[in-house]
Amino acid sequence: MIGERKAMSIHTEILRLHSLGTGKKKIARALGISPTTVRGIIKSKGKIFTEKITESVPNVNELWVDKMQWKTIELELQKPYTTIKQLHQELAPEDVPYLKFWRALKKNTTINLSTKTRIRFHYKPGERFEIDYCDGFLVHDRKTGKTKKTHLFVCVSSSSDYVFGEFVNTQKSDEFISVQDRCFTYFGGIPESVIIDNLKSGVKKAHRYDPEINPVYFDYAKHMGFIVIPARPYTPRDKATVESTIGVIQRQFFAEFRNRIFYSLSEMNLVWKLYLEKLNSSIMKDYGVSRKERFELEKPALKPLPLNRYELAEYKTAKVHNDCHIQVNNNFYSLPYKLIGKNVRVKINSKLVEVFDCESYESITVHSKMKGRGEFSTNESHYPENKIISNRLDVLSLKREAERICPELLRVVDHLLAASHPLRYFRRIQGLLRLSKAYTREAIIYACTQAFLFNRYDYNFIKNLASRHLQQRGRVIGLSLVPTRDLSAVFLKPTKTDEGMN
Repeated sequence: MIGERKAMSIHTEILRLHSLGTGKKKIARALGISPTTVRGIIKSKGKIFTEKITESVPNVNELWVDKMQWKTIELELQKPYTTIKQLHQELAPEDVPYLKFWRALKKNTTINLSTKTRIRFHYKPGERFEIDYCDGFLVHDRKTGKTKKTHLFVCVSSSSDYVFGEFVNTQKSDEFISVQDRCFTYFGGIPESVIIDNLKSGVKKAHRYDPEINPVYFDYAKHMGFIVIPARPYTPRDKATVESTIGVIQRQFFAEFRNRIFYSLSEMNLVWKLYLEKLNSSIMKDYGVSRKERFELEKPALKPLPLNRYELAEYKTAKVHNDCHIQVNNNFYSLPYKLIGKNVRVKINSKLVEVFDCESYESITVHSKMKGRGEFSTNESHYPENKIISNRLDVLSLKREAERICPELLRVVDHLLAASHPLRYFRRIQGLLRLSKAYTREAIIYACTQAFLFNRYDYNFIKNLASRHLQQRGRVIGLSLVPTRDLSAVFLKPTKTDEGMN
């Protein structure tokens, strides 16, 4: 037959060229034989030789393996944030699937790929959001030419990859909370948990196993209804979704506008919003749908936004004094006497002062915030019962003694005892009562009358008035007089103690 009269090497070459997709006429011209002979050999012995040829002849599709720089790839894999998937996308031919690249990598490198293997987690809709910052563009001042650094806040849903972002000036607590307010409004709901990096506005003290949440942010999370989960220090894969999204943003948005000069934060955010809409609406290769379409399925699973807006509060630590009070912004607030000597955590907003236990974070008491200086907010139930009884008896005895001396002194004593914290003035009242041992009744009447005239009730002021009255009449009893001085200096120079009474 035609095929049998040719050498086996000719048969092999015909079948090899045919397997590469070469036409029969081209094979015939290349080998100098008849096209009929070529067709006969292919038809009669193609099946027999195909398996042998594929085993002996190298596949052209496998030639990419020899062209890869495996030593360079091995060095790249040792760098932080580098993944096999990233190298596959950057280096492998388009028709080479990931699994095939992974097997070739394992065969041609000494890296233990098990250490580079990561489990892909699948999160339920509404389960968690991830938050992180990256450096933004510089804002230029048109007049001075000075530049100001900005930050890009990014929040991503772990389930749908839906993205929110905004350029901000700082990462401070007030701006950190306000940008999250806008973020949750953009998403239209609240997730079960939020993964954050270890910035000071979110985490007071970072720790791998027991991090301490910033109390202001903890209070905000409690108000909004989500759980704060800090990522482990130096472990970016704990928030891999937002990390990879920031990488996409840096390769696309930052690369596109790298040569543009921005003169304001609003200008920067205007350009950013256009890109963000494009990013969320673009089709994702892995899913065949956009982030926006995926989020529409997740949105019903989010918790509704709270009705009341969160009010930013200030937190401080205070020590309970022996008089059962703590000092907060120059005012005093009472606590139960059992806490004397202990430190407590104080939350201060525009209307209230709330006190918490430092360890359990349980609320101890709440006071209305006072706006003056030296004011007292006292709850008598915070004192021991025996102290309250004895103080009430002391008040009665002081008033009886003042009435015995003169009605004007009783009026001064009543005024002091009518203050928000009368126990504070016990020692002053005792000092005023002792003036009767050094000055006449007329001098005390004059001093108390002048005290009401000038609205001054401190001990030294009343004592100086009584002394001045005696000097003018040349009468002294018992004790030596206070040196004479001009009363106008006394009237016009208020004391610190008296400021709290005005």
